Amino acid sequence: MTAKRTQPTISPSPSGRHFWHSNPLAQILDLTGHAIISVDRGRSIVFFNQGAEKMFGYTSEEACGQPVELLQPSRPAMVRWEALDTSRGAQRAGERCEVQGRRKDGSEFQALALLSKIDVGGQILFTYIIQEVTPQTAAEERLRAILRDKEMLLEEVHHRVKNNLQVITSLLGLQARSIKNAATREKFEESRYRIQAMAMLHEILYESASLAEIDFADYIRRLAEYLIRSYGAAGRIRLQARLDPLSCHRDVALPCGLILNELLSNTFKYAFPEEKSGEVRIELRREPGGTVHLLVGDNGVGLPRGFDWENSPTLGLRLVRALARQMEANVETNGSPGTVFSISFLDGLSMIKAK
Repeated sequence: MTAKRTQPTISPSPSGRHFWHSNPLAQILDLTGHAIISVDRGRSIVFFNQGAEKMFGYTSEEACGQPVELLQPSRPAMVRWEALDTSRGAQRAGERCEVQGRRKDGSEFQALALLSKIDVGGQILFTYIIQEVTPQTAAEERLRAILRDKEMLLEEVHHRVKNNLQVITSLLGLQARSIKNAATREKFEESRYRIQAMAMLHEILYESASLAEIDFADYIRRLAEYLIRSYGAAGRIRLQARLDPLSCHRDVALPCGLILNELLSNTFKYAFPEEKSGEVRIELRREPGGTVHLLVGDNGVGLPRGFDWENSPTLGLRLVRALARQMEANVETNGSPGTVFSISFLDGLSMIKAK
């Protein structure tokens, strides 16, 4: 049989209110509706504002000098009120957590505590701002905490995926240098550019405030500049980009980015033979009704007469067709003069709004 925990005997702190109470700041903290409690490194209560008095039923004189366990339930709480730098796995400063409290009359309640670590006159104090909540509010806070943890996990996933993809591109680049056959080496390089296009998307998602929504104009700009450098066309081919600031869902941005990678790669390889100079233009805009329009064009030699890109057996154009079907995009092309691909698709953000 488990021994019943006895209620501690409370006697007024010999010093009365802690030195904090002589500070003008304490008078301000007494005005707030929340309970504010400060604990020293020895886990003794050193500040207990009027909100805490109302919430817990103790006076400040009774509480100050007592261990913080006085305010905790007898049964193990979901989150103990641990000092921030002495407990393994303690909450981070500025982060809210759910705690259980116990009043002077022995009744227990649920609350949210915002934890912080402050320096008062050279003394480190751990301060809890506590708000009593209903079970429903507590459940909602737990759900928000779970979502925050998942967001942090997804951020880390995008970061690790980006790093792994960049390692793969580096390995492919090193392998390509040792290949003597020019056609085989070119295939390795093309694969490297495709993987880099995916790595770039994960990098932008890692930097983004949203893990589902991506700044598509920024993605296009980065990808185009990367390909120009990779094909050694920076001084020879001029890039004109007219990109409206708009966002797309990541599930739309990735296949569209890969389509852009294939079209630009073909342009840099075939549109300007014999190191000729030229111009590549990329336009991005949102049409009425939410449709996104992406145009990729050049003033190069154009497509061969009678060329049917929709039935071309080349891997690049086969990828363009497959990716366009995946994102339900409409693709049109004009092969003279130069080459222009026009792609229309939905941004996919309705998927976020529907959830």
